[in-house]
Amino acid sequence: MLTVLLIAVMIGQGLSWNEMGMKFITLFPENIAFYYPVDPVNSLNITAVVEKATVTVTVQDSSWSYTTSLTPGKTQNIALPAEVEEYRFGLTSRTVTITSSDYIVVQSISQRGDSVQTNVVQPQKNTGTYFNLPPLNYTQMISTFLPSMSNVSKRYSSFRLVIINADLGTGSFKIQKTTTTLNYIIGNGDALQLQMDGTEISVSSNVLALVMLTHPCVETAECRCNMMLNQVIPKSQFDSVFVVPSIASISNAWLHVTSGLTNTSNSLPTLQSNPLFVNTTALASLKLIGPGFIIETIPYFKFSACYLVHVTSDEAQALVIAETESRNSVYVDGDLLSSTQWSDIADSQYSWVLVPLDDTHVIWHPSTLIAVFVFEKSTNIYEGSAICLSAKPDPLGCAMFPSRFKIVSTHQTWPESHQNCLDVSDELFTPSNKAAHVEMVNFLNGEDVKDSLWIGLRRSLLTLDWYRQMGKIEHELVYTQWGRGEPRDPVEGMCVSLFPNSSMGFQWENMQCCSLLKSLCYTRATYFPLYFSISDSSLSANSSNNNDHQSDGKK
Repeated sequence: MLTVLLIAVMIGQGLSWNEMGMKFITLFPENIAFYYPVDPVNSLNITAVVEKATVTVTVQDSSWSYTTSLTPGKTQNIALPAEVEEYRFGLTSRTVTITSSDYIVVQSISQRGDSVQTNVVQPQKNTGTYFNLPPLNYTQMISTFLPSMSNVSKRYSSFRLVIINADLGTGSFKIQKTTTTLNYIIGNGDALQLQMDGTEISVSSNVLALVMLTHPCVETAECRCNMMLNQVIPKSQFDSVFVVPSIASISNAWLHVTSGLTNTSNSLPTLQSNPLFVNTTALASLKLIGPGFIIETIPYFKFSACYLVHVTSDEAQALVIAETESRNSVYVDGDLLSSTQWSDIADSQYSWVLVPLDDTHVIWHPSTLIAVFVFEKSTNIYEGSAICLSAKPDPLGCAMFPSRFKIVSTHQTWPESHQNCLDVSDELFTPSNKAAHVEMVNFLNGEDVKDSLWIGLRRSLLTLDWYRQMGKIEHELVYTQWGRGEPRDPVEGMCVSLFPNSSMGFQWENMQCCSLLKSLCYTRATYFPLYFSISDSSLSANSSNNNDHQSDGKK
């Protein structure tokens, strides 16, 4: 089922992936960490994405709640009460819900001493109703990884399965095992935690759900145990092309393939030196499993243009994978990632590099998609995924919501159309360069335009010079697309419309400003606030084809 892919051009499932949302739910499983007594520290990193957000965090079975206001781009850490950690098996209401007035991203952190386990909390839109489970045998794993370890207590001799009802109502859940089926009713916002025996095959439900695999105490050295946590991918997010990271400090690892057809494990010692692109013959999910970690490999459809990275350790590293031809255009915050350590990934058009990190950063690419893994420590690995912010590359940064056009079908005068576009979007559109005109034409070709449309171009009443009206600001006209014989005399029109002929490229004609026409509104892209200034010179090589109307103002 598993083959290494000789890759030239990779095609995923075509989904646009991000981890933004306004409603989240999670659970903090038991984290033993060290044998000596250390108080648990459980918390959430929450970041508002594009607008100020009022966020409320609630622990379901207690009176504890917390409300705060977040500034976009600034991450706030919210400490949770110690009793939020759930060690009990069976049904529980000890879940944590996060609701927001606008888009946010959320990361959970479970920590005891220097043992840290992080997890990207998925918004409700990324949940599912069917999950295939890998048959993980903890006893076999520990004897393979560390033959000297023995006498593992029964309580910690297997993984645990956590199922959370992420929907609005009570749900019916079915756990399919090799010889039997278990049925449960889980209330809205509640969870179920069970000890696994390796025979579990799948979880299905009639409501949206989250499923996690966890182990509170994975032995990696004498008198030490680390928590493992993996959020299971719904079957709807399976793919057939994956990037598997390398982990230089690990001498042995399994690559576990989970699909609706079969489950297999493969030992991949070559991962110590180089990441791999892997292809499966059926849609699947891949987990890299080793002493102290479960890493969900990144399917190709989850490659993104922009990632938010939170780390808590001063030993942390990010593994960045980018197309070889454009690897020198990766940014960390506002600076180009300058490295001579890039290595080619065999039989592919991609390269990889390890980047030392601390605190919070944004890793992004202006023109193509990349993948980013995060490792909290170089030894005794604690893995946390980077947070996908945006799947659309943009030379100006992390475009959370791409630019878009809208045809207003109401017939209005030019001044009325101009004001209406200010009310419903950003501007009455005017192409500012050839690329912007092509973008506009591509949109209009899909709209079956048969009427003239107002654009944001008009003459000065004083000088009769043409200018672009963007909002309340007048811009010099440096690009034109006049039709034959245009523009005509001022008496024949002081404003401009698009001639509705796609074969002629929607050329411009001047028109009396009091004519009643439809109009073309434009909303600029909305960017994640990086809190730095990008110099024109640093982006000039990548932005020559970018619509310069975007740089006139960020929303």
